[in-house]
Amino acid sequence: MIIIRVVSILSLSCLLVSCKQDKNQYTGQEAIKYNQYLFQGEQLYFSRCLNCHQNDGSGLGKLIPPLTTDFLKIKKQTAICIVKHGLEGPIQINGINYDRTMPSNPRLTPLEIAELMTYISNSWGNEYGMVTIQEVEEALKDCN
Repeated sequence: MIIIRVVSILSLSCLLVSCKQDKNQYTGQEAIKYNQYLFQGEQLYFSRCLNCHQNDGSGLGKLIPPLTTDFLKIKKQTAICIVKHGLEGPIQINGINYDRTMPSNPRLTPLEIAELMTYISNSWGNEYGMVTIQEVEEALKDCN
């Protein structure tokens, strides 16, 4: 029985690694963790973000900003703060001003934010690598 469980876990790990091609050349346990973050982040995105930011991260015209920009790479800490604490007031993305309120997500843990940010940062043409729990915790300390 234990052997069957071990084989099942190893098969699942191999499947996760092979199904989601690792864009950032993570290996071994890093690759497994990266793929777990992608999977969990996708689940979080579909339950919390999809309605406004759409299936492809394109946003809603001039109402909701797209997630397919360099903003996530250039201002990762700001993006992390926005995910946790929301945003009121204008923000400029790709030269377009957006002024809709983004609700806060106070119940998201640093792990969940890292998973969500990893998914967003590696979807729809974004290739920014894994966002770690440590990065999230550091960013959240500095949120205004």
